[in-house]
Amino acid sequence: MTLRPGRLDHAIGAVLALLQVLLLAATSSQVGIPRDESFYFHAAEQIAGWVDRLDEPGVASFSRAEIDRGFSYNHEHPVLMKTLFGVSKHWLHDKWQVISDPILAWRLPTMLLAGLAVWLAFLLGLALGGRTAGVIAALALALQPRVFFHAHLACFDAPVTAMWLLICYTFLRAMRSRRWAVAAGVATGLGLATKLNIFFLPFVLLGIAVIDAWQWRRRTGAWRAPAGERGPLTYHVWTGASMIVLGAGVFFLHWPWLWHDTAKRLGFYIGFHAKHVHYPVDYLGHLYFRPPFPVHFPVVNTLLTVPVPVLLLGGVGLVLLARQAWRAFRAREAPGVPLVVLANFAAPIAIIALPFTPIFGGTKHWMPAMPFLAVAAGVGAVHVGRALFARWPARQALATAALGVAMMLPAGWATLTYGAHGPSYYNALAGGPAGAADLRMARDFWGYGSVAVLPYLDAHVEERGLTFWHDATGWAVQRYQQAGLLRPDIRVTGDWAIPFSDWAIYHDYRDKLPEELDIWRDYGTEWPVDGHFVDGVQTVGIYHRPAPRAAPPVPPGGR
Repeated sequence: MTLRPGRLDHAIGAVLALLQVLLLAATSSQVGIPRDESFYFHAAEQIAGWVDRLDEPGVASFSRAEIDRGFSYNHEHPVLMKTLFGVSKHWLHDKWQVISDPILAWRLPTMLLAGLAVWLAFLLGLALGGRTAGVIAALALALQPRVFFHAHLACFDAPVTAMWLLICYTFLRAMRSRRWAVAAGVATGLGLATKLNIFFLPFVLLGIAVIDAWQWRRRTGAWRAPAGERGPLTYHVWTGASMIVLGAGVFFLHWPWLWHDTAKRLGFYIGFHAKHVHYPVDYLGHLYFRPPFPVHFPVVNTLLTVPVPVLLLGGVGLVLLARQAWRAFRAREAPGVPLVVLANFAAPIAIIALPFTPIFGGTKHWMPAMPFLAVAAGVGAVHVGRALFARWPARQALATAALGVAMMLPAGWATLTYGAHGPSYYNALAGGPAGAADLRMARDFWGYGSVAVLPYLDAHVEERGLTFWHDATGWAVQRYQQAGLLRPDIRVTGDWAIPFSDWAIYHDYRDKLPEELDIWRDYGTEWPVDGHFVDGVQTVGIYHRPAPRAAPPVPPGGR
């Protein structure tokens, strides 16, 4: 078990990462724009404009007025990713025209970080079970439909998943390296600059550091190493100090909005998330509006939304890693990769399982656990292959690799089939999307499904037709039009404006049924003219206002 990959290992990881990025880029136009992404597009444009004006004296003075002009919108989230989204679109699309699709240009930073996550998953799998385990770990992460869906978006969930994994990797290297302690501090700052989730990670790693130092004491009888040597306590103190000092420094420096009224604005940021609004969630036939939420929510959703081969191999791998961690503990050895993988698979799920944690985002909120499940799947695949092919020592490695890749094929098929509509994907344990509908599980999220009906609207909406988009924002519709996915003459009536529309695009949410009833009443029809279906389950419906009946003919001599 080693965390010192060679050049060939990094080359394999880089190729896997590149393939992931290319696949994401190739399928970007199939993935719709959720509400939150449309808001981040706008915030990114504001920030990119600020960056572009840095050569102006007023902006370069970093005055409060100029900073607020660039960063006041959507200031409830850090700005690292929004800055990257905006800069990518501004330079790669607007200025240099390297990328013709503006939506892809916004999304590219997320895709690159998703590629980095695949690379890091390979390296952790490599450390635990060799190259075969690493490749299977990378595939098991890349080929999850819901992870694949979020890896497209100019949002924070895929980036924070990559950052969580990066911090864990640098922490593992820093357990016996001062140089990597600096890297761990910088990575922590970048993670905090991505999304609030990272706030919880240092506490998980602190627990591992305490176990490491205690194991040293059990072996040697002392907390500290002899003179002239360095023990775990010394390394962890360096890493902890680096995470606090460099992590906080990077977080503060990356966010100009905090440079004025720092205490007040930092208090707002913390308070916003401490008292986050709870949106409705449909789960097993119950519509949850407010806490307490069911503790089993993230566990059941994980079991029903991760491809079954990844679950099976991941389950085997988690058991094996738990045994390795226990043997290391009993032998008073230092905890290593097995314990880090186990702890960081469990922690994101445990955080969401708390009854007062918002759950409206579903699986994306504990997505940082998925790379560690994927790594466990790589370990499980190698174990199963070695057990099955023990009698063929000369061909065991090749047969094990072939078996592992073959077991990933169903996950690959599911990703290519459902990945563009990832929130609608449910695995065979749920009975697929149709079974999930019977279970009354959520299958759409914040209006992204509109993208699937754009061709129909293009072909059927009259010139300058008025359309009501229900849960998709007007900004999202504008982005579709800018990208050439929707005719530019089609008009948007806005929220709660059904009476002014002739077409209505409705997204199937249980909590939004009253709005569908409003469409029925106003249009005088209960039948959509078209829609989008996933395995026969409707996710989006298109309604068209029937033409008014012609006036009866006036009889001769009548009025």
